[in-house]
Amino acid sequence: MSLVRRTPVAAVAVATLVLALVTTLVASGASAAPQRRVVKAHQAQKSTQQKAGVSARWVSGVTRSGQPKARPQLRRSGARLITFRDRVVGGQPVLSYRGAADPTVARYTGGWVAVSTGPGAPRAAAPSPGGPWQNIPSALTTQPSWALTGRYWASDLVQVNGIWLLYFSAEVAGLGLDGRCIGVATATDPTQAFVPDERPLVCPRQAVSPRAYDRIKRRDKGMPKGGVIDPDYFRDRGGKGYLLYRTQGTPSSIRMVALPPDGRPGGGSERSTELVRRGAVIENPTMIRRGKQYVLLTSEGEFGECRYKTTYRRSTRLTDWSRSKRGVLVDTRKSGLCGPGGADLGRGPSGEPMIFFHAWTCPELGGNCPGGQNYDRENAYGAQRSMFAASLRFTGRQAPKIAAYVAPVLPPPPPPTTPPPTTPPPTDPTSTVKPRPRGR
Repeated sequence: MSLVRRTPVAAVAVATLVLALVTTLVASGASAAPQRRVVKAHQAQKSTQQKAGVSARWVSGVTRSGQPKARPQLRRSGARLITFRDRVVGGQPVLSYRGAADPTVARYTGGWVAVSTGPGAPRAAAPSPGGPWQNIPSALTTQPSWALTGRYWASDLVQVNGIWLLYFSAEVAGLGLDGRCIGVATATDPTQAFVPDERPLVCPRQAVSPRAYDRIKRRDKGMPKGGVIDPDYFRDRGGKGYLLYRTQGTPSSIRMVALPPDGRPGGGSERSTELVRRGAVIENPTMIRRGKQYVLLTSEGEFGECRYKTTYRRSTRLTDWSRSKRGVLVDTRKSGLCGPGGADLGRGPSGEPMIFFHAWTCPELGGNCPGGQNYDRENAYGAQRSMFAASLRFTGRQAPKIAAYVAPVLPPPPPPTTPPPTTPPPTDPTSTVKPRPRGR
């Protein structure tokens, strides 16, 4: 009887043990399933990025799926993966044998011509955007009577109705130190000398100059009463032309004024409209239309520093940018360049949109300048602003991106120099040559 009584007890004990073991296995499997899903998701994301060639780095946060990372080194405070899909590095200057600040580049029948900031508006010409670029005489050998000096900033070169126009800014009296007004000069060929119009195009009322086409009458009380710089011509659909420019001082603003059909001041007048304002520096406006979107490029920051950058805004209305959001087109992080700015929009060999801009290069270091200095105020490493060129692409929402940098085309090496042939000295016909004795 004792054996019969012990048998049910043993069976119950075994069954209890088996049930506990099954429960433990089920619980551990359920808890491991989410971790396996996280690991698989991370591996799939990493494989996708490797196939797309996308660079990445880790910053604080969580993943886009909202789940914590399974990698051990990310257990501190969580992290999320940020990718730089528009990061394009390796750009080389196409014009670097001299400074080429604030370049404007236009295509003509002989190739491309570039005008930059400097005395007389320095020029260079090339058969292609990549070069080889060679100096040609400066664009403005004469200056209007209202200009104090021949130092011209950030010009814009464009062809309107078969005539080449060069918009420029020059120093003028009555506006304080470096106060400037905007004028225009004309030529039949972009490589010839330009002749400036005597009447300024944009100039505040307090300047000592002839009455300007745009006197900036609608400037707010909180804005500085300084000069104007950085002119840029924009032609909208239908052929209507406008001039964009920046007001000097901070806060600074980007304004726009409608132009006559020939792009010159003539005898009329017009009031400009403020498009964008910023408490710090915003300058170098240039614009393109893509479908229903107007895309405005500007430079922001201190131009002597590597933090200087090129930004963009988009709007469906030409005169209303109140809802536009700023994006960064090219800066140090995206390009590896020092202070990429002063941009100008142009066209490539096949009509593709291109951008030309400057960045600081240091010849004494053999490449780009390092950060941490203001190269406009400190003469370090022989720093200069060299010209870069790149093709542009646009997203579905017409946000501009750098597609690829233009490789510089170097000039052919000079032909090797060969020494002139040497001729033996002439012999005296009266002299005789004695025969050499034989046998010795």
